Amino acid sequence: MNDLTELQSYYADLMNELDHSSTTQGNYKELLFIEKILPYIEEQGVVDDLELYHFYKPGSRYGRIDGLGFNGDFNDLDLDQLELVILINDFVHDDNIKSLTNSRIEQLKKAGINFFNSALKKDFIESLEESSDGYRAAQEIFQKYKRIESIKLIILTNAQISSRVADKKEIDEDVDIPLKLDIWDIKRIYDLESSQTKSEAIEIDLSEWGGAVPSLLATESDELTSYLCVVNGQMIANLYDEYGARLLEANVRSFLQFRGKINQGIRKTIKTEPEYFFSYNNGLTATASDVEYDKSKQVITKINNLQIVNGGQTTASLLMTQKKDKADLSKIRVQLKLNVVSDAKSDELISNISRFANSQNAIKDSDFFSNHPFHRTLEKLSRQILAPTSKERIKPTRWYYERARGSYLNAQSKLTDAGKKAFKSEHPKEQLIIKTDLAKIYLIFDKKPHDAIKGAQIAFRGFAQSIEKIWDNTPETINEYFFKELVAKFIIWQACKKAVYKQEEFVGNTKATLTAYTIHILKALMDKQGLEFNYPKIWQDQAVNDFYHEQFIETSIEINALLNQFSEDTGKAVLSMAKSKENLVKVQSIIDKGDYFSLDMMFKTQLVSKNIIEEKRQDSAQQTKTVTKAVSSLIELFNTPLAKWLALIKNAEEKGVLDETDKQVLSLVPNVLLGKSLKTPTDRQVDLINKTLVKLEDKGVYLEVG
Repeated sequence: MNDLTELQSYYADLMNELDHSSTTQGNYKELLFIEKILPYIEEQGVVDDLELYHFYKPGSRYGRIDGLGFNGDFNDLDLDQLELVILINDFVHDDNIKSLTNSRIEQLKKAGINFFNSALKKDFIESLEESSDGYRAAQEIFQKYKRIESIKLIILTNAQISSRVADKKEIDEDVDIPLKLDIWDIKRIYDLESSQTKSEAIEIDLSEWGGAVPSLLATESDELTSYLCVVNGQMIANLYDEYGARLLEANVRSFLQFRGKINQGIRKTIKTEPEYFFSYNNGLTATASDVEYDKSKQVITKINNLQIVNGGQTTASLLMTQKKDKADLSKIRVQLKLNVVSDAKSDELISNISRFANSQNAIKDSDFFSNHPFHRTLEKLSRQILAPTSKERIKPTRWYYERARGSYLNAQSKLTDAGKKAFKSEHPKEQLIIKTDLAKIYLIFDKKPHDAIKGAQIAFRGFAQSIEKIWDNTPETINEYFFKELVAKFIIWQACKKAVYKQEEFVGNTKATLTAYTIHILKALMDKQGLEFNYPKIWQDQAVNDFYHEQFIETSIEINALLNQFSEDTGKAVLSMAKSKENLVKVQSIIDKGDYFSLDMMFKTQLVSKNIIEEKRQDSAQQTKTVTKAVSSLIELFNTPLAKWLALIKNAEEKGVLDETDKQVLSLVPNVLLGKSLKTPTDRQVDLINKTLVKLEDKGVYLEVG
């Protein structure tokens, strides 16, 4: 199947998914499209945290906007420079992929610029309803205008850029501030979602960035080739200015948030001793999928999919020092260790390169690459566990956990049409769990709804920090029961989202916030009464009933009114206010008073004692721990040489402390080692072997282990 057919198939699936979600949630496809694709854009580092604000009046000279965000240095919230991000959503209602033409791009760009320019006029802002999206978005721009140094205009569309569209322009005579255009069309979205890579490929022709880079070929193999390079500081700053956080490898970007945070030591060297920078600085470590290397001149001329895995602080500090201090970077030279990794080994090698390169820094082995053991365990469980049948499905299905983005699509890429149909029947799209959704759900149920509604990568950081502690201390809790409870929470979240999104009186861009806070409030009320969701029953039913639906509606209406009141009292927008810890504390104080929120009596009949769920978690963890211990013990027993087993049995017999039953038990391992038996001892037999060894030790006979 060729790429065009694959793209058309992807488009058809996407439109069907949006059509289904629109029917069940009662929401516009345009908004659902943004909500689906936005996490991908945030994950690429295009914008840290983008709010949805919808303003558009056909024929209006005031322009339009669908989303607003800011990138920049947040060391000083009042003074630091910002990049304004404006999102325009151009969703096309058509069964076939349409073309995005030059003229349409210009229309959309002009609309975004017009809104920006309108937002700088007080009379425009005062003409809008204070509760409207347009008013709040314009206020954000007006209040931060003096700090805005550049604009990034994102055009998001389910159309495909026409082959006649020229390279995107980055200047515009209608706006005084530098403008960058970033188009996310259906092809770009498909390529990213199906790539199974963490980042969208960055292809760099170095002739456009200051010239070829002097490089020494250090090591070369089929899987990994490494170069030692010397790069001009201005080139690094320019690349970071253009690509931003996309240049940083995913776990560097997600966990260190380097952008704008200047290291004062680096800053001082850049300003006062640029010629010593190469000697003082450890340089950068990066990976690439491919390079063009001129052996005769010993220079690299092109780099594909460049990702910095160590040195993000150096990278950001070069750019920010130039911007803040007008520093001259022409004399700066930076050491770059560039590793070109084969596709076949990229997952493993890039992980190791990043881990070892950062071994002295804040990033640890557990910084949540997609191949972290937590994700691998969850992926394995999702492939093994069959979900029960339900009212909707008469055949068992599986919940598909997508450890690496694109694996759901990739698993189908080489299947026949019949094979794809069978795959989707066993793994329905609505039972696909992606990592960013997992992060949101985990944080909501972990009493952190304010973190769950932040940008996808920000939320994922908070989730990772929580899970890291669990994995380090009690990995046995990540087991089959954990997975089933996780799915039950996903079902609850989806049902609550469906109830909230159908309420027409709710402002569209606050619905995700209301969903998160609704579940949090119900959890808080349950905690007070020693109750919990009946996760095992929800897993068994693969659904929640109407009592849940009614409770979701009632609580969401109450929290909507409360947040709007807080907004009116403080003058802050609901979205930004709801992300603060202070707001969560205020909501919690209302919950504690007990006279505003409540649990419906019929809904309470669906709940169980908190102790019952806790016992299930503990029993499951203990069982997992026992099995893990048995497996570990079995490995240790088989690592003991045959000669030592035979010596143990002979010694015990000579001392007269070994009866026939004990001899049979102790012979289980040596019989396998001798080839007399093909059966590996069971967990029960391993336990008997260990007990027999302890009994012999009490009589002075020991097995020399190892």
